[in-house]
Amino acid sequence: MKQPGQHIINSLLEKHSLGILTPEERLLLEKWYADFPQQEQVWADTTEKTAMKDALKAEIFETIAAEDVRTIKPPVRRIWWQAAAVIAALAVISFLYSRRAPEYEVVTAAAGKGIVRLQLPDQSEMWLEPGTVVRYPKDFGKRNRELELEDGMAFFSVKEQTEYPFIVNIPGGVQAKVLGTGFTVKKYAQSADVAVMVNSGAVQVTDSTGVLGIFKGGQQLHYLLTSHTATRTAEPVEDWREGNLSVSDASFQEIARILENRYGLQVTFNAASVASYRFTLRINRQDTAADVLEMLKDISGLAYTLTGNKVIIQ
Repeated sequence: MKQPGQHIINSLLEKHSLGILTPEERLLLEKWYADFPQQEQVWADTTEKTAMKDALKAEIFETIAAEDVRTIKPPVRRIWWQAAAVIAALAVISFLYSRRAPEYEVVTAAAGKGIVRLQLPDQSEMWLEPGTVVRYPKDFGKRNRELELEDGMAFFSVKEQTEYPFIVNIPGGVQAKVLGTGFTVKKYAQSADVAVMVNSGAVQVTDSTGVLGIFKGGQQLHYLLTSHTATRTAEPVEDWREGNLSVSDASFQEIARILENRYGLQVTFNAASVASYRFTLRINRQDTAADVLEMLKDISGLAYTLTGNKVIIQ
């Protein structure tokens, strides 16, 4: 569920201090509190902590002074604690919200430019298929090792570390979690299929319902987002980083994506006319775009016109 905005939380905290929260508002506040990060560092250092404490103290006394002017013979102890509770809560919540949004590094492997190899801040490595987009916090490795595969296919060689597990978040609520291993994650924007292929070590995969399983070297998970069904297979896991690529029961949209990102082509086709086609084929690193198009023609009978970098499927 999307977190409520800061102005909503501030309003709920004020209403809570006055004892006028509705049951629905109480549930929302409790849900927000339960989802609050448990292990994040609040203060950057003691200087920052002292500065915030001084700011809170100044605001509290300003509030008490304002209350003294507006009321006649107020109960001072009650004003102190009410002002302290409200001002401290609002200031700390505002401060924490400002720290909860980390800056992100977005890495995109350009189409038609080959496989991209990068080293992450924790010394783990990743290889990105052309067209792949990965996002991770700039402080990756300092408070966690969590990144997002937004689109495409990536291989991760994870440096073993016991303090923070290495987590890959995949569109659709699927998550792969490891301590140290080598594995591939694939999720194309055009497809409802998720694949996790383990070369070595072990990977725990979860979705919104819980743990789907722990997969070891030579095992693969194929997950369908539309039905939330998972299939485990045990077969040799090909290392696509060498340039060879195998696809199984792939839609034409997925094949078109490979043509666009691997070879830098612009593919035009009628989605309705190719909706029923499924393809199982192997693309070798020496195969050209024309070779792949000929394979598709042999398998399906689909004709094509290739002019420069533009392909029209007929």
